[in-house]
Amino acid sequence: MSDLMSQKSIARVVSLGLILPQGREEHVSFPEDLSAIHIDDLGVHLSYWASMCSYVLYQISLVEAELIVKRQTLEEECDLRLYSKMKNANITATLAKSSVGSSRTVIELKRLVAQMEADLKVLKSVALGYDLKNSAISREISRRQQERNLRDD
Repeated sequence: MSDLMSQKSIARVVSLGLILPQGREEHVSFPEDLSAIHIDDLGVHLSYWASMCSYVLYQISLVEAELIVKRQTLEEECDLRLYSKMKNANITATLAKSSVGSSRTVIELKRLVAQMEADLKVLKSVALGYDLKNSAISREISRRQQERNLRDD
């Protein structure tokens, strides 16, 4: 995200009194068998994957915000160029649109928008994966709690 956009978005979040999600320095690998993990370690995993979900969703929101601005920039660029072409030359709207769409600036903006959309797709997939891991750990904790309640009854 451009520095100015990023700073404005972050300033907005902070002005609302919200804490910005942070990435984690340490890496916790998802266990192959949750049932073999000690209950204390499950808590560590739950905390880790919940914070990773939060962080990646925050990153997705920043990319989506930048994408909105880039799409607007692309639309404005196309509109201005189209208006200029049609005003200064006696050509049809179809020909003017074709000419505008083939300009280097518009092509670069379209590529940038496409790259951002691709990045979002990947980030959303990562977020889904983190959420699935977080849910699995939460279910394991609930399962153990139910087993303990049955034993205590």
